[in-house]
Amino acid sequence: MKRIVFYLLAAFMLFALTACGFGCSQPSDQAAGPVDQGIATYKDPDPSSIIATEKWGDVPANQVIIVFRDDVDKSAAEEIIQDISGAVVGELEFINLYQVETANTTEAELNATLDALAAIDGVETVFPNVPYFGSDSAGTACTPLKDPAFADPANSHYNLIGMENAWKILKGSGVELNKVNVGVLDEAFYTGSDEFGGKVKLSGDTTDDPAKKNNQIVSGGFTHGTRVAHVIGADADNSGMVGVASVLGENLSIDVKNNFDANPQFTPTQADSEDLTQFVDPANGVAYTDKTLIYLKKMVDDGATVINCSFNFKPPRDAYEPIAKAYEKFFKKMQETKPGVMFVASAGNAGNADGTQGLLNGKNDCPAGLKLPNVITVGAIKNDGSRADFSCKATEGGEVTLSAPGVQMVVGTDENGQPIKSNGTSFSAPQVTSAIALIQSINPELNAEQIKEILVKTAAPGVTTGNQSIPIPEGMGAGVLRVDQAVLQTINDMREKQDLPPFNMQQLLDISTITLSAKGSGTDYLLSAHISASLGSGAEVKLEVNGQHSLTGDTTQSVAVGGDATWEISLDKDEVFVRVSRLDNGACAYMTLSPQADVVGTYSASGTATLWESTDPIKDFQAKVEQNGTSMKITFANSTGTILTGTYNEASKTFVGRDIRVSDDPFASNWWQWGDTTIVFDTTSDPLRATGRLYVSDTGDLNSEISVDFTMVKTG
Repeated sequence: MKRIVFYLLAAFMLFALTACGFGCSQPSDQAAGPVDQGIATYKDPDPSSIIATEKWGDVPANQVIIVFRDDVDKSAAEEIIQDISGAVVGELEFINLYQVETANTTEAELNATLDALAAIDGVETVFPNVPYFGSDSAGTACTPLKDPAFADPANSHYNLIGMENAWKILKGSGVELNKVNVGVLDEAFYTGSDEFGGKVKLSGDTTDDPAKKNNQIVSGGFTHGTRVAHVIGADADNSGMVGVASVLGENLSIDVKNNFDANPQFTPTQADSEDLTQFVDPANGVAYTDKTLIYLKKMVDDGATVINCSFNFKPPRDAYEPIAKAYEKFFKKMQETKPGVMFVASAGNAGNADGTQGLLNGKNDCPAGLKLPNVITVGAIKNDGSRADFSCKATEGGEVTLSAPGVQMVVGTDENGQPIKSNGTSFSAPQVTSAIALIQSINPELNAEQIKEILVKTAAPGVTTGNQSIPIPEGMGAGVLRVDQAVLQTINDMREKQDLPPFNMQQLLDISTITLSAKGSGTDYLLSAHISASLGSGAEVKLEVNGQHSLTGDTTQSVAVGGDATWEISLDKDEVFVRVSRLDNGACAYMTLSPQADVVGTYSASGTATLWESTDPIKDFQAKVEQNGTSMKITFANSTGTILTGTYNEASKTFVGRDIRVSDDPFASNWWQWGDTTIVFDTTSDPLRATGRLYVSDTGDLNSEISVDFTMVKTG
């Protein structure tokens, strides 16, 4: 009898669907078949492609999302995509959506592509691959490493030395900073760099000629000295490079002196490597030892308290011992007359993979390798903590004091904001120079020997990445530079003299943090800014919003520790950029809010049903959407009162669920129990629309696929 009932119902299935809407009953002995919603693929954006745009916020410049009308087939869509020189990297077949990558690198190119696509017949909507926040979303903490150049995890060398934490410690501690003058004895600074348009002051020798090799511009035109200066003080507030000591702002001055002769009778290939009076720079030119010593003295006389010396003999050789003795005498005399001045030397790049070359013994190079209280020699490590193959190391009689990252270092950015990278101990040394500048700014009374002691004491014993830990390699010094620990130690040493309790790192990190969150949906949100710690009882918090909106609440509010500043914000038609800042130390967080229609409410719906390759319209019906967090219930006003229960993904605006009720009729079950129904809400449409689909590929004895496609339009 049950089998007879099944076939009778099957014969009238299509009629029932089209006549009674979405609630028709079907045999209960048919198990729900697998659900196929078509192709659904996605590619994460390349972090290096992310750019800051006025209209869209931070988006990948080379990705656009295209939604075609349903009557545009795949071949037509692909032809349109090919016309813009795009490549399909993702697809959501369910709504005829394509994720497309282009060659765009700028906001202007991205907007031109969007405008061109929007004008094409068949394109329903087009937009960038925009990150956004839905209800109860968290903001992003401000960071000096927010720029695209540092988005790639491979560019994480500043994390190894604790640069960002050092900045937070400085700001959170409330310590008063003093002015510091850093010397860079190197090549002239290239005027094509735009990294010193902020608060950090740069002076000295400059050149309008970009760096070249074989008559081709290399390294973005940045000379060796320019790249070294970038590592120390490049502007953190633009979209390019970030200097380790640039947090000092107007308290930091950098003086660059060109140590390499431009005399045309000498070129890098003509320089006499046997002449003990000459340094040969790997980039360009020759520097005489007497000129180098004179310039070092002049920089000290001009007020430099730490001087970066990223130059070496190559290779080191014992024949240079007379020169090393002259330098040793110079530094010892400087220690007597200017005990607060430090000299930071690159270890040199004459090493090899097995460590048998480039061995510093204290007499075969200078200033590198000299064991003196006011000289620090810096080796280069890879990001995993192992020695860079090229880095020189110390042997008996010589010294490498510390090591710092020096492989594929970000030393600048090109015109598109992409990182320019260099290898070498030349770019490890200025990280230590920067740390010394921070220490001297905190406590200018420290002498060179005390500063060196702090850096050695606070150096990390190695690098741990994932499950791997690599100790500092032999001959590479006391450890890996940790700017954060050195800064904290300097502050706590001062507090001890003042009979004040020491800070711990987490305490200062909490003080220099503010969190931002938004709860709500549609166009109405409640913004909350929370502070968990302060030097006092609380802090003032300031809100800034860019974009059309209305706001309830004072933009600046006083917040007690553990409390929140709150605002109610209503958006207009476009997204807004929200930023909150602590006025006591400048810590901030931000987010982008987009107006999203609330999916909860009532809808009118219509659609079609397909069975046995026959498609017919179905009876219009009403639907009610209810939501509780990620749980959603959708009730259809049809003959059986279908109730779909499932989950709602706020990010993709997608509901997936089915009718899970058990029928009292042992011979029948609800259509919607056979498979999952997927409904995608377009919260940017007015009125809000949604497209839904039920698809069952295996109907057992019916030997046919079933698909129901419908649209819902919000009515209240």
